[in-house]
Amino acid sequence: MGEIIQTEFLTPKTKKMGQSKIKTIQPNGTYDSQNGLMYKFEVQLESGESGEVSAKSENRWSVGDEVEFEVTPSKWGDRMRLTKPGFGQGGQKNSPDIQKRIDASWAIGHAISQESDPEKILEAAEFLLSIRNTLISKL
Repeated sequence: MGEIIQTEFLTPKTKKMGQSKIKTIQPNGTYDSQNGLMYKFEVQLESGESGEVSAKSENRWSVGDEVEFEVTPSKWGDRMRLTKPGFGQGGQKNSPDIQKRIDASWAIGHAISQESDPEKILEAAEFLLSIRNTLISKL
């Protein structure tokens, strides 16, 4: 009794997002994933952000490439996700309607993992979207 339980739901990770160019890139090994062999790189951007990036090929990224980035802290160090400017993971930029649906699916998925009552799921999802939008506006 009196125990405090922290969950991912209550402690969102701070992300940095933006656009920059790759300043340096160093190979950092490989690993097997469900998507096959992945190559790891330590990347530093001209804007100052740095972190580890994974790619399906050895030559996916090069010094000077313009990228959109997302940096997420983890207990193993900063992880980066890079994309070409204006493109989502599927190779095309999401329309605002599609992005809104993706965001709602994300929030509902996390809310369902925390609640079972449909009304509380909706409240939790709305709360998550509100926090997410606040954080994005501050980046």
